[in-house]
Amino acid sequence: MTNKPLYLLISIVLCSLPLRSQIKKDQTFDAAFFRSFREEGVDIMLKKGDSLYEKSESELQKVKSLVVIASAYSRKLNTSKSIKYWKKADSIARKEKLPDWIALSNERLAAEYLKLNLKDASKNFLQRAVVASKSLSGSLESKYTYAMMLETEALQKIEDKDTIGFLKSIKSNQAYLEKIPKNTIRDYLLGRSQLKLGEVYVQKNRLDSADYAFHLAEKNLKSSKIKSYYGESATLYRGLGNLALKRKQPDEAKQYFLKARKIALANNNREVTDLVINDLRKYYRMVGDHEGLLEINQIKDSIDLLKKDEMVILADQDYKDEFAQKSRFEEYTYIFIALSVLLVLFVIGLFLYYKQQRKKSRLQFEKIIEKLKIQQETERSESVAVSSVTDYPAHDIEDDSSLSMSAEKEEELVRRLKDFEKQELYLDQNISRPKMASSLHTNTKYLSYIIRKYRGLDFSDYINQNRINYITKKLYTEPSFRIYKISYLAELCGYSSHSRFANIFKKQMNISPSDFISQLQKRAKKNT
Repeated sequence: MTNKPLYLLISIVLCSLPLRSQIKKDQTFDAAFFRSFREEGVDIMLKKGDSLYEKSESELQKVKSLVVIASAYSRKLNTSKSIKYWKKADSIARKEKLPDWIALSNERLAAEYLKLNLKDASKNFLQRAVVASKSLSGSLESKYTYAMMLETEALQKIEDKDTIGFLKSIKSNQAYLEKIPKNTIRDYLLGRSQLKLGEVYVQKNRLDSADYAFHLAEKNLKSSKIKSYYGESATLYRGLGNLALKRKQPDEAKQYFLKARKIALANNNREVTDLVINDLRKYYRMVGDHEGLLEINQIKDSIDLLKKDEMVILADQDYKDEFAQKSRFEEYTYIFIALSVLLVLFVIGLFLYYKQQRKKSRLQFEKIIEKLKIQQETERSESVAVSSVTDYPAHDIEDDSSLSMSAEKEEELVRRLKDFEKQELYLDQNISRPKMASSLHTNTKYLSYIIRKYRGLDFSDYINQNRINYITKKLYTEPSFRIYKISYLAELCGYSSHSRFANIFKKQMNISPSDFISQLQKRAKKNT
């Protein structure tokens, strides 16, 4: 006896193996994704991002890989390339409807454009991030994204010289982060936020508050394993240097500025280097060190040139993106116009064809009516009961010597043929050539000869023509027939199939039975 539970268990295990394998692959990928942010070297981080992209098995994994690459370029201070890859990540995330990653991509784009002092562009991207944030999943990663949105919003307010708005947003950012359990990313984001707050406190001469904010920032950043901490540590020394200047401690301020400059240059951080140089210029002017000021101004000029090149590259990239988008729009517009023109031409052609067919139908209808009128007049004047619409003169056909039919016999068969038509025996659904020959007291050869000679048709066409002429006459002379269904009319004139009847009617009269009835009804209404 088979052990069904055992087989069921085996089947469940076997079916779950591919799923477990995929989950394991996803976990391996995510582990590599998070590890890449702990790399000290930006070039190594870029290589890891490229490697992850090549190994990506889903669109979500591609987005994550692009996030690594974009973040690496951001750390490298290559803003144009960072923006390029954040836009790619946003494009895929939108296509796949991934709100967490749409929000992150747009928040980072807002931050990158803010670095270039392109405030309007920054605000537009932040607004897109806010819209996407309404559908955030609630995961830990989505909480980080929301916290960064609050931080970027605060930085935008500083650029707008809205100190009160900045303080409100940055404190909301810190309160939100403090609710998240302590971890590396949370500490990094919180430290960075406290650093920004300290800088603003220095500007507003709230020196004790600044000192405390810098102390908290240093504590949180040191506990974080995020390697971009080096950029933040340079910013921290800048903040402490400016705090020392405010407290009239120039020697201490110089030491902090030089430390900040050393870290910024070592990490090729042009953004922080530029800010430190401005701090040093301010210091050298304060202490009257003209040689130091000359040296620092030369460095400043070279940095400004690099920054200008960065802006040109970004403008060129934005122009290309805009041109490509415009070209696609124009292409779609031309396709739409072409399809619209084709559709209009098709509709016009269809209308003209329909109009032409209606005209042909009306002309054919009038022709049939004219023949029916002539038939009625002929029947009245000659009192001859003929069921067909047209007269049937004798046709010239080759004599068949095998028939040996006398003139008297031929005349008798013609008379019987007319009697057959008068009695409307062709309406019999079971009519056949042998059956008709029997009713005319002749054989099938003689019958075919008589029909061919005096009606100009073979047996099948002869029966069909008499049936169609019969129903046409009935429809014309007896209005009650016009309310019957096509299937019933078919049955009345000897057809078991209404489709066969409709096809033969159309073939015989060049108009469909329904169209013929419709025009008869219109004609009747017009005449009343």
